[in-house]
Amino acid sequence: MNRRVAAALLLLTTLALPLHADFATIARKIEDQRGVKRIWIPFLGLARVMVWAVSPEGVHDFQLATFEGAGDVDPHWLHELMRTQAGPGYMPLVQTWSRRSNEWSFIYAKPTPNGERFELLILTRDDDDTVLVRVAVDASVIARELRDRPSKVSDMARR
Repeated sequence: MNRRVAAALLLLTTLALPLHADFATIARKIEDQRGVKRIWIPFLGLARVMVWAVSPEGVHDFQLATFEGAGDVDPHWLHELMRTQAGPGYMPLVQTWSRRSNEWSFIYAKPTPNGERFELLILTRDDDDTVLVRVAVDASVIARELRDRPSKVSDMARR
């Protein structure tokens, strides 16, 4: 009985944890930059499981990485990193740059094969925070946010 339960849990975990090499590759390459440190976030794994179970506001999965010291990393290099490493099917949705400060956002999107969801890959910097987020969200939620609050789409990813 214990072997069957263990095998079922292993199978469930394998199916529930899709591989997102694009997120991991980008996070690792940012962290490999001189002076950059990835910040550990307590209970993030638990929060991810809760999102899988509840799907708040149409969000079905997410990954999050925050970085300290990434303010000195060339944003043009980061833009190129997103463009080349986002993964197959990702297309740029939003790319913003501030002329007055070191603030920028790159948002890439990829529809799922059935078209009901989008995966968003977001890399953003404001003041001292550099954040990489991958989120799987209902297409209707993205459409509503783009229609109602187009300038606030990156705020949605932070929620």
